[in-house]
Amino acid sequence: MKIFIVAGEASGDIHGANLVKELRKLQPDAAITGFGGQRMQTAGMKLLYNLADHAVIGFLEVIKNLVLIKHLLAITKQYFREEKPDVVVLIDYPGFNFKVGKLAHSLNIPVVYYIAPQIWAWWPGRIKEIKEFASKVLVVFPFEEEIYARAGIPVKWVGHPLLEHIPAATSIDIYEKYKLDQKKRLLGLLPGSRRQEIEHLLPVMLAAAGKVLSAQPDIELVLLRSSVIDRSLLEKIIQASGLAVKVVDDDSYQVRRQLTLAYVASGTATLEMAYLGIPMLIMYRVNALSYQMAKRLVKIPYIGLANIVSGQKVVPEFVQNAVEPSGIAAQTEKYLHNPAELKAIKNKLLQIKDKLGSPGASLRTAQEILAQIR
Repeated sequence: MKIFIVAGEASGDIHGANLVKELRKLQPDAAITGFGGQRMQTAGMKLLYNLADHAVIGFLEVIKNLVLIKHLLAITKQYFREEKPDVVVLIDYPGFNFKVGKLAHSLNIPVVYYIAPQIWAWWPGRIKEIKEFASKVLVVFPFEEEIYARAGIPVKWVGHPLLEHIPAATSIDIYEKYKLDQKKRLLGLLPGSRRQEIEHLLPVMLAAAGKVLSAQPDIELVLLRSSVIDRSLLEKIIQASGLAVKVVDDDSYQVRRQLTLAYVASGTATLEMAYLGIPMLIMYRVNALSYQMAKRLVKIPYIGLANIVSGQKVVPEFVQNAVEPSGIAAQTEKYLHNPAELKAIKNKLLQIKDKLGSPGASLRTAQEILAQIR
């Protein structure tokens, strides 16, 4: 049995790794190959290219990487023709995965799309493209099931895999482990898992944090590093800011649980923080041309998954030109001076758990994939 999987970005690599583990349990002798990241490789997938470490966002950025995209598609086409996989599994990352899906369909290879594109949020016309190549779509939010079913696409809600990779709270003393000051409140910095995000957001996050620290010195800054981001890049930007920042690799999520407030790049991390009930300020900033193009396609009032899933603006969003130190610092100080408001936000965020289904999304997805082959 041959299974080909494509996942881009750090979050796709995490969810892809969990899926590969479940496939290995159900079908130990399966040949699993594709594009992803280090986690998927460790889980048992033969990695043709580390796509997770080279994810790009924005229209202009994609254009700049057309040579790489063309090269990867050539590799994919050759593999499909020589190996003839039984199924192709696409995980999120629509820009590249649509091309892979169409290629697979042209060669009569079934395509299962897992963590389907958020067509309800932006560019809804893409659902017509998905219908052209997808044999089945596996969605992570319950309301998505009706959208795809209405379009005549075979679909199933499997729940959100986020529930699987966030460990339960432990008794670990993160203050001792990471040499943090127990007398200070923690302000978390989560600038993203792509180099572009780091360069666009981290300097502004630090500048805003600097303003907050000058008014409220009982704050300690903690940067949660994505595993795909080189520590030297972070340290270079931090050094330029002149601020003291602890950079930690928080795979256990225990540091995140102790944050008073966080600055978070728009993406999966906002949903993770909502799940943990951590109040946050969501930030999104891309190339100016990419932003203008995206604005024409976005169909919902919010950009952060935490707000989108809640159906209301639970936490503030700073988008494009609004990503500037003064406004972010002012909102931060307002929250830090009002613990009751932070507690109310925390309670609203924790309600999001109920909309993510039950644990076991990866197992259910693996079962659906094997059923598609059989």
